[in-house]
Amino acid sequence: MTTLTIHLEDEKSEKAIKAVLDVLGVKYDEAEEAITFPEHVIAGVRKSKEDVKNGRVKEYKGLNAILNR
Repeated sequence: MTTLTIHLEDEKSEKAIKAVLDVLGVKYDEAEEAITFPEHVIAGVRKSKEDVKNGRVKEYKGLNAILNR
């Protein structure tokens, strides 16, 4: 068995592909992939955006500068 992943851009394409697969007798599974993040990650990103907005940032000088303090 071979698995194909098809990235459809619109509903019209989806209907056309499904019709072709149905005519050919090909079985298929539908799945909408949604990327979700844990709430603590989302909260961290929101806090970071707020920090940048309020000027609470430090210049990144590279990992060696941080480790060689």
